[in-house]
Amino acid sequence: MAFMAFTGYINVYIVRNNINLAIVAMVNYTAIREEVNPSNDSLIPEEKQCEFQTVNSTDTSEDGPFPWSEPIQALISTSFLWGYFITNIPGGRLAEIFGTKYLLAISQILASALTMLIPIAASVGWELIIVIRVTMGLVQGPSFPCMHPLLAKWIPPQERGTISAVVYAGQQLGTVVGLLLTGLIINKLGWEAVFYIEGCIGFVWTFFWLLLVFDSPDTHPRISKAEKKYIRTSIANDASPTKKVASVPWKDIFTSLPFYAILIANIGHNWGFLILLTELPIYMKNILGFDIKSNSMATAFPYFLTWLASIAVSPLADLCKQKEWLSTVWIRKIFTLIGHMGPAVCLTAVAFAGCDLTLILVMLTLSVSLQAGIYAGWFINHIDIASNFAGTLFGLTNGLSIIPSWIGPLVVGFITKGNQTIEAWQIVFLLAAVVLGFDAVFFLIFASGDEQPWNKEATKQTKKEDTRESMKCFDAGTTDTKSEAQKTAQKDLKCPSTS
Repeated sequence: MAFMAFTGYINVYIVRNNINLAIVAMVNYTAIREEVNPSNDSLIPEEKQCEFQTVNSTDTSEDGPFPWSEPIQALISTSFLWGYFITNIPGGRLAEIFGTKYLLAISQILASALTMLIPIAASVGWELIIVIRVTMGLVQGPSFPCMHPLLAKWIPPQERGTISAVVYAGQQLGTVVGLLLTGLIINKLGWEAVFYIEGCIGFVWTFFWLLLVFDSPDTHPRISKAEKKYIRTSIANDASPTKKVASVPWKDIFTSLPFYAILIANIGHNWGFLILLTELPIYMKNILGFDIKSNSMATAFPYFLTWLASIAVSPLADLCKQKEWLSTVWIRKIFTLIGHMGPAVCLTAVAFAGCDLTLILVMLTLSVSLQAGIYAGWFINHIDIASNFAGTLFGLTNGLSIIPSWIGPLVVGFITKGNQTIEAWQIVFLLAAVVLGFDAVFFLIFASGDEQPWNKEATKQTKKEDTRESMKCFDAGTTDTKSEAQKTAQKDLKCPSTS
């Protein structure tokens, strides 16, 4: 299950983010310069550029066919989030009710199909690309919140940090694979092939997901009895096919400071993460002068380190918990500080690095890779405070954080429109650093690692209902020879088979 979920997130991030590098090859930057500056003087004054550019700033060999301005590029990059927001919030709840397996499969199939339509849409107009990207966001919205309920059913608490980190690290490796693969395809086959090839990958993954993954140990036909027993006894609030879904205590959630601590952390992370993910290729082209090949490699490398770091930090966090060196809340706080305050310091250094290429690349690499701390921090804090509603909470925090997060790339687009200078990007990096620093402090003050009272009450409620259901099942099947009425009752009650 963990391996398939991990590879699933690789695919999610490949199709979600391929546009961020592909757009560099799709846009005609020469046409934009001429439109803004018809006299054909350099759009960027010499003193505003770095002199170590790997390609000439007036080189048109890598220009694409579309004269899309910086704000239009930002709209295309962020339009995915408009749809993502709408289905992100209910996505976790849908998984709690109906299961993760088919929800994620449908999401992947539709997203892959839509990806393959982007080249056709581009030939019609950027507006149609936005429509497709919004729709992709709609179908991929449940992809992350739907995983928390699956992990809550499959992963024992003492292994939750490690396994969760491995699973969710797929987004980092997906970013790496996506950037490198996209750069390779553009160089060899052109930008159109990116969307056709990467779209096909999603169909292959979905086939194996449907074949191998099940929503709980109880519904898996090939799991051993020993493994099922271990999982069920390790998880205090075990998941069974007859378990009732508790009603969501909305009032308690929206008056809970630990919930808001996660939400604010999610907002800050998304702001910094999305600015780096969507805008870094443009910064590297226009300020550092990197060509497509250098751009894809330089952008991908930090995410490769993030992937490695995310796999390392969570076992360390679990070890701290098992050895009782730190409480759950301090584990979450310390790793959140690493994942937020660390990048804030690094981005501040980039802002004042001028044209020191070595310092810029080192600090950008650290600013991305240190974000791995969140996978042992706030990212799995939902399960700590309310395992019954982990999917709902993740959908809420991730969904609500998207509203301010999509503003980030739009702000960058307007700051840098006709102003691709070191000074403009200095503002971009400092703004991201301030946001990351603020939310880190907020989480440090208000986060909790304890199960919340409203989750305990839901556990009591569902256990009582499960007990009543079990008694009905017992009454419906107490005899060796069951009547047709008893068999029908067992089926209607979804009683576990005794045959």
